Amino acid sequence: MVERENKRQTQQEMNELQRDMKYQVEEEKADTESKIAMKKGAIQSSDASIQLYKDEQKSLQEKLQKLNEKQQDLP
Repeated sequence: MVERENKRQTQQEMNELQRDMKYQVEEEKADTESKIAMKKGAIQSSDASIQLYKDEQKSLQEKLQKLNEKQQDLP
């Protein structure tokens, strides 16, 4: 009888531990997914900034080219 009770109690403890482990894994997964989403957002923001700088650089290069052409046209 005592052995059966010990076995039942041990099984309950194992079940509780498994539930706790599943919960911890789910929490860690959610945290990791959140971090991934934040990193993706940061990358997209960086990509937008890079594109802005590239556009500005292109505009300035075109301006410089026009100024060089204007300079050549001057006597």
